[in-house]
Amino acid sequence: MAAAQPVFSSNYTAEEGAKEFTSLLKSEGQGGRWTLIESGKGIERRFRFKGFKKCWGFMGTVAQECIVQKHHPEWSNVYNTTFMRWTTHSPPGLSAKDVLMARFCDEAAATFGEVYEEGSEEEGGLGKDLVDRVGVEAGDCCVPKEKR
Repeated sequence: MAAAQPVFSSNYTAEEGAKEFTSLLKSEGQGGRWTLIESGKGIERRFRFKGFKKCWGFMGTVAQECIVQKHHPEWSNVYNTTFMRWTTHSPPGLSAKDVLMARFCDEAAATFGEVYEEGSEEEGGLGKDLVDRVGVEAGDCCVPKEKR
């Protein structure tokens, strides 16, 4: 099976994406920790911290920036671990905001003392399962209210 290719939203060109997005990915060998989802329309990654308090602080910091940027993730939390996916629902695909927020998350995770060992990243897990299940059910979250 061929690896997924990024699918950019209509307001984010492939040229912009290639320039700004690829350094986030694990597969590009540039130290990125994000994985492209199967559809190519989003990126995801797991964040692990020393305890619940650090993880919750990280999530609160990300939540505040989400308000500023008017963009939100699909995410889940179990104790010291947060699983996060960035995608844009309207227009669908990867957008500049996804890249901006993924970079913000990487920086915030470092501030809160993310526990990361190269090669220890597990694929999937409970956090991903929760995001997969809820993300599908909340599909109209980004549709303007007058169009619902």
